[in-house]
Amino acid sequence: MTAPASSPRYGTAQAPSALWAAKRFAEQVLAQNDEGHRLCLQGCFEAAEACFRYAVEHQPDWSIAHNNLGWVSQAQGRNEDAISSYKCALRLEPGYVLARANLAYLLAHLYVHLGQYDAARGMWQVLVELYPQDPEVLDNLTSTALRVNDLGAAGHWALRHAAVTRGSTWHALPGDIPDVPTPAPKLSRSKLGHDLEQMRYLRDRQLIGPQLDAVIDGYETALQRFNESDSLLQQQLLASWPLSSTYGRVIHHLPAAHLDEGALNDSPALRGAEQDYQQSPLGIVVIDDFLTPQALQQLQAFCLQSTVWHTNRYAHGRLGAFFREGFNCPLLLQVAEQIQQYFPKVIGTRHPLLQLWGFKYGHDQPATYPHADFAAVNVNFWITPDDANLDKNSGGLVIYDVEAPMDWDFETYNRQGDRIDAFLRASGAQPLVIPYRCNRAVIFNSDLFHATAPLAFRPGYTSARINITLLYGERERAGQG
Repeated sequence: MTAPASSPRYGTAQAPSALWAAKRFAEQVLAQNDEGHRLCLQGCFEAAEACFRYAVEHQPDWSIAHNNLGWVSQAQGRNEDAISSYKCALRLEPGYVLARANLAYLLAHLYVHLGQYDAARGMWQVLVELYPQDPEVLDNLTSTALRVNDLGAAGHWALRHAAVTRGSTWHALPGDIPDVPTPAPKLSRSKLGHDLEQMRYLRDRQLIGPQLDAVIDGYETALQRFNESDSLLQQQLLASWPLSSTYGRVIHHLPAAHLDEGALNDSPALRGAEQDYQQSPLGIVVIDDFLTPQALQQLQAFCLQSTVWHTNRYAHGRLGAFFREGFNCPLLLQVAEQIQQYFPKVIGTRHPLLQLWGFKYGHDQPATYPHADFAAVNVNFWITPDDANLDKNSGGLVIYDVEAPMDWDFETYNRQGDRIDAFLRASGAQPLVIPYRCNRAVIFNSDLFHATAPLAFRPGYTSARINITLLYGERERAGQG
């Protein structure tokens, strides 16, 4: 394990006030402990360890010294020694928060390394009680819940994570909004324009109140002033009201509910889809009328209403929405769970849901470079009404009959478009073009290179192409029984 970062939450501690402590401990012990703490902050762990060992040897009943020795042992990769020291500190002082946090943090990572995800989330649960607004803790509680197929708990912790990282004064997601704001996404014309359209859409349907009229006016002004090449202006706009309190934040969120009658359309096509997937030479199946009409309608409403489209680092104005940042509701989790039930052999509990996201596209987009995903099975479905699609023969997905090489790392097979393109040409790869259809799902082997087909959709906020993607399992484990 690499050395953990020293911080007020995990790490070493200085002695209490010297005036108070000197009544109990020799000055040399205090000095050695504080020198060790300083050396740790500088990354000088061997020298720091000598200081802490001196403190432990000369004051063996001092819990701070044992905690500090544990942390410097952990920083040097001696995890058993670290665990022993943390436990010693807690025996001496059961209520010592830093030692408890250090021990839980170390054990959580060790359990994950061993694949013991239930035990790991028990440790993260200890930490969330100590630090309920810590994004790292909430993120790991989400991840370990997903790993053990506890989608309800994953949804709970992901919403808490969204509240901490994307919450705003305009909408109370579960959990308090932290005092320290998190960085907003970069300012871009595509996101500013989308957010302005979305707020107008919400206002027209009386889903937000008149108190946000001034926010809408502020976005209109920001969009008029926006200059792609003026970075100083962009910083000023981000720092000024109303963008400072709303941009990249959740101001409205539709908690689309679990449906008693089910979310997936129990059709012959869906019931036979797993067998079709298994019989496909590549591992591809296309399912039309994937969702029930009510589920489709509710997910359309969720994607149109929820201000969760935060990520704008993509070309052609595409926006992403992710599970831990608010792209999360009971209905989405019901869809994820039912997919596992309809595909017990291909997915089942063997390949847990690990990623869930949505994308909104600009109204036209050319061909893009293919990529592969770090997953075993990819489930992709589209929800924008068909009448928005101006090219019925395109707008969907292109899947190539070639898998990403297993010796390529994620950066290569997911982002290095030139190298992927050259590899596909050299391999004589052939594309399978699956045209866009509303409520069509494409379930396929995530190792296959794939790309969004060129698209042309009608202008207008409700006509933007939206796809939802769920990734199950990990690619290197796809062939393991």
